[in-house]
Amino acid sequence: MNPFYNPIFLSKILNKYLFDINRLKNFNEKELNNFRDKALRNIVRYAYTVPLYHDKYKKAGVHPSYINKIKDIEKLPVITKEDIKKYYPNGIISSKTKKEKLLEISTSGTTGKKLEIYQDMYDVVQWFFNHIRVLREHEINWRKDRLTIIADLAPHTIESGFIMRGLLGNLNSSFFRNMQWLNTNNKPDELIKEINHFKPDFLGGYTGMLGHLALLKEQGYGEKINPKVIASTGGVLDKNLRKLIEEVFNAPIFELYSTTETGIIAFQCRNGHYHVMSDLVHLEILKEDKPADSKEPGKLIITKLYGNGTPIIRYNAINDIVAPLYEKPDCDIIGDLIDRVYGRDDLALYFSNGRILLPSSISEIYSRVLYELKTTILKDTKIIQNNMNNIDIELVFDEKQKESSLNFEKVFSVIKKGFEEKVGSDVDIRIKKVDKIHRKMSRIVTKINKKNFEIKQYI
Repeated sequence: MNPFYNPIFLSKILNKYLFDINRLKNFNEKELNNFRDKALRNIVRYAYTVPLYHDKYKKAGVHPSYINKIKDIEKLPVITKEDIKKYYPNGIISSKTKKEKLLEISTSGTTGKKLEIYQDMYDVVQWFFNHIRVLREHEINWRKDRLTIIADLAPHTIESGFIMRGLLGNLNSSFFRNMQWLNTNNKPDELIKEINHFKPDFLGGYTGMLGHLALLKEQGYGEKINPKVIASTGGVLDKNLRKLIEEVFNAPIFELYSTTETGIIAFQCRNGHYHVMSDLVHLEILKEDKPADSKEPGKLIITKLYGNGTPIIRYNAINDIVAPLYEKPDCDIIGDLIDRVYGRDDLALYFSNGRILLPSSISEIYSRVLYELKTTILKDTKIIQNNMNNIDIELVFDEKQKESSLNFEKVFSVIKKGFEEKVGSDVDIRIKKVDKIHRKMSRIVTKINKKNFEIKQYI
């Protein structure tokens, strides 16, 4: 049965629409804290009916009755990807939930290993409403304005599950007639034609794709693409790439920080502050097992405070390094703040004197090819770190691009220079052109023994 035909379901999502979206503006701090405490109690009680969490909590000697406030969350054991994989499929959902009513989705597999979890139709609706919250902050009307969303619509991704199988699979397509859903896995020159025809007021997509589209527009394509605002997700937006996109499209751009397991974690407001969805997720940012200081990088442990699929409670597998910000913002949104997202530490490179280069800094190097050489010829990359003084970089080029003014050596030079500025000229950086990179393998591989590595600085 289509859940949107169920009056009980419709009543619940109507209540969410009326009260959830503006919660971070309508609540005061006390009301938010009370809401979070209750949400944690509910999700922990639910998790106790899920074999994975039931077994972990019993082994740790923890009962849901011990958890009353957010501060009690430290009593709970952490959960890893290995835990979820061990109990998959039936052990990661409640014994009271019918699996056929859930959507199975998977992470992107950036490290070469995908993770499957389950989410329900309420997750789908909440995911959609969370995006409406962000759009409202940037004065975009989700019903009246024209929205182009470039998502990862590969099978089993969260976007494919929530958009194609969730929303579009259960609602009449006319309900979304002002929305254009595009696949980020398609070619940029194909996408820009479709976007140009649609003429959106809002453009949202992955950071790399937005950079490609900006370059195409700068070259004369997409003359009818003039959005009021742009949203970037899926990667850290460095200042130079941000400048390129904003200048070419003549529109402000903001960032979304999200994951498959939890949905949106944080978003930038109109004033540029990075607000956590504090009513929906709880972040623990730890350095040496203690809360990190303001603006100090720490390891992220995350808890999703809602949902009836696979619970995500004290999940220690996002592997992101994040810096909190303990300041009061000059806007009307309450909750926690993030100062900076550094990127995943399981895709990092390690160097002398305790220095670590995270994916966010690596993406800054690659984005130079876009805004310095003005080309999209670079299709794929892989990095292999043999030791602290030796790195092999493999590059895949788009052979169909016939650019007389550009040769591969210029790309090599820009990338090598970028790495040398980050890690020093004493590191031997060898770059070569290859025909293909296997997608099932991690794009960043290090042979450094991380167990004995003491981190002193994030480059």
